[in-house]
Amino acid sequence: MIQVMLLSIALILIAFAGLGIKLLIDKKAEFTGGSCQATASSKELQDKGISCGCGDECK
Repeated sequence: MIQVMLLSIALILIAFAGLGIKLLIDKKAEFTGGSCQATASSKELQDKGISCGCGDECK
């Protein structure tokens, strides 16, 4: 049981390290993903008054 827990924790840590490796190496790196564009183009969210997921008006 403990071996499975340790293996799971190790795999999760490796996954997080893999996701963040570019941010650790490149000081000018940013997270990207187009979350503002997805919010701006969603009619359902616009109907609820949500214009942008970034906290600023989408351009």
